[in-house]
Amino acid sequence: MSRKVNISVDNLPDTLRGQIHGVESAIDNESLALFTDNKDVRVSIENAAHGLRAYSNTFNHYDLWGRFVRSGHKKLPVEEAPKKTIVTRRISEKVDGILYDGEIKITPAVVSTRKDGEDVEYLVWPSDREEKVERALIRLASKGKIVKINFKSGIQYAVVFSMNELAQELKAVGQSMPYPQIKESLEALQGSKLSFKYSATDTRNTDIDDSFYESNMNFLSSLHFSGKKGQGGNVKCVACLNAFVHNMIDNLEYKGYYFNSAQELKRGLSRWMMLRLYHLWRYAAPGKTYHFRLLSIMEKYGSIYSTDEITENKLKALRRDMTTTMKDLIEKGAISEYNITNVKDDKTGNIIDYTYEMHPSDQFCDEILTLNKHNKRIEIQGGKRIVENAVLIDEDKIEEIVED
Repeated sequence: MSRKVNISVDNLPDTLRGQIHGVESAIDNESLALFTDNKDVRVSIENAAHGLRAYSNTFNHYDLWGRFVRSGHKKLPVEEAPKKTIVTRRISEKVDGILYDGEIKITPAVVSTRKDGEDVEYLVWPSDREEKVERALIRLASKGKIVKINFKSGIQYAVVFSMNELAQELKAVGQSMPYPQIKESLEALQGSKLSFKYSATDTRNTDIDDSFYESNMNFLSSLHFSGKKGQGGNVKCVACLNAFVHNMIDNLEYKGYYFNSAQELKRGLSRWMMLRLYHLWRYAAPGKTYHFRLLSIMEKYGSIYSTDEITENKLKALRRDMTTTMKDLIEKGAISEYNITNVKDDKTGNIIDYTYEMHPSDQFCDEILTLNKHNKRIEIQGGKRIVENAVLIDEDKIEEIVED
């Protein structure tokens, strides 16, 4: 059951109190109430195939874009910074009939760390570590640890938690980190910058003109800590979400998934693929399959770039990585089997890519059915999905509609 925080200005760090007019919790705010609603997707330990399923949310297109650095530098002293520090990636993704096409740029954070009694500044690129912490942070938000803060400068959504609570979410999925590592990851998320430049095309309605978007933001808008020296896990934190995520919460542009099923996987590619399946494979059913090209999916993940030369040995290495991930997904119960087809060059006959076809497991199909019913009810309550011939919809009526 979600435990929605009931917080006042007095509970917030001193650095925030003078900037705030008021605070609303998920108990009082409709958008946050929907975001933290998990009553359709709670599964008891007795009924769960792999223990208690922990529900969380994933954001449309935002979580599918390669926002984290998978290779190369992850952390460097500032004086050792390379000439080029900004990572640029291509965006190409279709979600709910909308085709997003463009590019994303990732700028590292500057984080100060004590070393041999001195403060040393490092460049930190958001990587697997920061991705784990961000997923755990959104898990806490989905459980009810999220508030709406009315700043004098505007409104922001923020996750309110203790270091121990965040550490426990990570530990629950086998991702334990010491408190200094968690704090540095949060600081890296707050300091790292995202730049989006993309078009959005409605592939279902050609009469609608393409939309163009350009945004610059941090992974986290701001970060605040309060507590006493030496408190460790009792230090309280407020992490303000960026405007992009804020808008996605308001517009119901998120979907539910089972946090532990994805995050318990040890390898970054396996975790990312599992989250992707939860996000995109919403039609999963017996007899229906999911296809992808190896090079395309590895570019989306961030292992390669569109400009990279893919040698025969590199292609073999990428296939080995994906083979391990397919085994992880089978072992986790997401897919029952998969098939690979060679893609050959018409002129040389050499293998230049692979097409994968995945078959969903019965367990995954059941999970998706439950998550889809939950998502449908949330959209009805939030007014995103129109129900015909209904003047007033009470809770019982909503349940009937969801079951149809």
